Amino acid sequence: MKTRLDWYAPGFLDKALSLDLSQFAQEFLSLNDDYVRGYQALVSQDDTDAAARQRNFATFARPWGLRFPC
Repeated sequence: MKTRLDWYAPGFLDKALSLDLSQFAQEFLSLNDDYVRGYQALVSQDDTDAAARQRNFATFARPWGLRFPC
């Protein structure tokens, strides 16, 4: 995951307004600790079965309203 923006830093609003919708959504989700923990757990899994990996991503993404790859 990329480094999170500091929402309180000077110039944040200018940066936030330059993001497209998917970038802004990712930034917003990166502030949610449950999402961050779940994403980190997901990407640290050693899935050798591509179908299982895809199912795991879909299961993770559903409650967040996401589609992978993003």
